[in-house]
Amino acid sequence: MQFVVTNAQMKQAEQICDRESISYIRMMENAGIACAEEIIKLAPKGCYITILCGSGNNGGDGFVISGVLAAHGISSAVILVDGEPKTDCARHHFSRLFGAKIMNWDMHREACCDQIVRSDVVVDCIFGTGFHGTLPEAAADAVRFANNCPIRVAVDVPSGVNSDTGEMDEGYFRATHTLMIAAIKKGLLSLPCNDRIGETKLLDIGIDEFCYGEDYVAAITDESFRRPFAQRVRSSHKGVYGKLMNIAGCINYNGAAAMSTKAALRSGVGLCVLATPRSVVGMLAPAIHETTYLPLPETEDGFVADGAAKLILGRMKDVTAVCVGSGMGKSEATRNIAENVIRSVSCPVIIDADGLNSIAANIDILKERKGEIILTPHVKEFSRISGLSVEEIQADRIKAARDFAERYGVIVVLKGANTVIAAHSGEIYVNICGNPGLARGGSGDVLTGMIGAMAAQGIPPVRAAVCGVYCHALASDILVEKLPEVSMLPCDIIDTLPAVFRS
Repeated sequence: MQFVVTNAQMKQAEQICDRESISYIRMMENAGIACAEEIIKLAPKGCYITILCGSGNNGGDGFVISGVLAAHGISSAVILVDGEPKTDCARHHFSRLFGAKIMNWDMHREACCDQIVRSDVVVDCIFGTGFHGTLPEAAADAVRFANNCPIRVAVDVPSGVNSDTGEMDEGYFRATHTLMIAAIKKGLLSLPCNDRIGETKLLDIGIDEFCYGEDYVAAITDESFRRPFAQRVRSSHKGVYGKLMNIAGCINYNGAAAMSTKAALRSGVGLCVLATPRSVVGMLAPAIHETTYLPLPETEDGFVADGAAKLILGRMKDVTAVCVGSGMGKSEATRNIAENVIRSVSCPVIIDADGLNSIAANIDILKERKGEIILTPHVKEFSRISGLSVEEIQADRIKAARDFAERYGVIVVLKGANTVIAAHSGEIYVNICGNPGLARGGSGDVLTGMIGAMAAQGIPPVRAAVCGVYCHALASDILVEKLPEVSMLPCDIIDTLPAVFRS
């Protein structure tokens, strides 16, 4: 399992690891080796490589990197931005540094500047997690020159970025690649920081899971959630795989009903009932044959009408999960349906889009829930239901989702880059895969159908939310091999789900 940590949590994990299994010196060596291997992949043959080293442990990583590069026949220059190393581990690896060109910024500033300007690759090992406030003059000067180089690699955290909060000094190291060490630092997931640190990769340096304790945030990975479903047996039948009621759609947003339903069917649910206005049934029935339909009364303009809630509740027998909200439109009837489902239904309920918007003014209705509730808001919807500004949410998405989940006893899937899944039990997960191809209207409807299908099949609600998010994002990563991000459509994601589940 991989983790998202604060600086204090990372320091504690390193202390436990040093005491129980791997020494600090060995951890630093492992980090440098892992980073050097990635840098070798990025570096053009015969290029100039310069490593900017601070006086702390991040600088020690840089010394190891230089040594590993030399062992591969690749020369590098090491610039001591803040003088010689001051920590024991960094001094140890500095003493073993042979064959590298070593330059001291304070003594040879002009030569150092010239070295950086001529470099094809600059590696930032100045601060790491130790930075807060503003960059010192020498570091700011070095970074200013480094930011003009073609390939800029930050080790663990770009210098000038506070890895707890994501706050950035104006002159921060503008990484094209950030190699995160051991665990993802929480601040790097905040916005706009996450958009400004280039391509990211998390590198394992051998710290065991137990070193992180119990109060952690888990990063969703293939290793941790590889099989969302149990193996199917030959004697099974459709009833074994759950019955989902999907309450969705209106005349204007009939596509939301179609996509959420198709995604649910592709995600393995045995039976699906689409509850939607009568006119939408007429539009979708010729195209989606695998679902059954519950035609709902509608208004003259094609939205769900009064009386629908009673009809829906009367059809809840044997339903094992409910989705409500995709493309319904915000109306009194939508609110009535959402509130009645929350109060009356004991199976898992997934609330999305207009289901969320409709209860925003009466969010305490969640405290009257009868079963588990999974909310799937994007940031603006979450702002409406939480009362927080978009800026407050984006500054610390994990805290915002966790606080809401615990306050209302629900599971929150806060969508966006690095989707956060927060459970009222205290479990927190962050998705680290996916790509901007998902930034398209309808992607959320696909995700809702997937989570609903997984919950309907008996997967515990938290795991259903996590698996739904992961498989949704993984589909986009598979699809990007065939289509550019700009051309991806939500229906393409649905069509890619078989490849996801086969893998």
